[in-house]
Amino acid sequence: MKKHYSLFHFGAILPLLAILAVCGSSCMPPPQDEDDTSVVQNYVPPPWAPPYDNVSAVRYYYLPDYEAYYDVWDGDWWYMGDGGWVSSVGPPSAFAGVDLNGAFVVLIDRDIDRPWQHHDYYRDNYPTHGYDQYKDIVVRNRIVTNTEPGHELVPRAFNENNNRVTFMQRPTMHTPPEPPPGGVRPPPPGQPPVPVPVRAPATYHHVVHEVPMHSITPSMPAESQNRNYGGGYSKARAPQNSPAPARAPQSSPAPARAPQGGAPKR
Repeated sequence: MKKHYSLFHFGAILPLLAILAVCGSSCMPPPQDEDDTSVVQNYVPPPWAPPYDNVSAVRYYYLPDYEAYYDVWDGDWWYMGDGGWVSSVGPPSAFAGVDLNGAFVVLIDRDIDRPWQHHDYYRDNYPTHGYDQYKDIVVRNRIVTNTEPGHELVPRAFNENNNRVTFMQRPTMHTPPEPPPGGVRPPPPGQPPVPVPVRAPATYHHVVHEVPMHSITPSMPAESQNRNYGGGYSKARAPQNSPAPARAPQSSPAPARAPQGGAPKR
């Protein structure tokens, strides 16, 4: 049996469809203006950098052993050349053969821009191999005691933002075993064969230690006590609070003059 629909039925449905269309358009999110979009840039440290927190906040590294700076955000190296500071995308030619996985890195204060413009400060406070005593100090004072067997502590970084030294664990050097007779090429005449210490590739254990600098500085040599450990350039050059100027002595108030015209009224 066929059903027949009159115009009355369609007239009743049309208002309902209009209501549904209005509700659907109101429920849809408004279009977003292009000016309202915000971009959050996450900067990734280079693979040779030691681990540290807030990686996007640290822009510059200083490598004391090479007196060079690295811009994490732009991926540029800054170093002295041609009578001034020059930059390059890759490491300078003087870094040929350098294993950056073992380089000591200073994570520069996040408030500093273009640190090479203050190079005298970084060169004086972070001299070449100035970190050599760190390992012996933390081991001798038992600050770090859970080193894995067959590994040694290696200072990898100092973070000016939290005043901590990062230690990583690297396989120790070892002397290769004596080869069997006839298994090696004979040495040059007059030179005995000498086993050469061999270091494993610069791979580190997953455990990382962070030691506060104030635990290390008391045991540092006397000649290094004047360094601005952990201060950072911005803090070292911050204006000191000047003492308040001495106030001029106040003059004693003049004695009250007796009212003229006899005794005061009561």
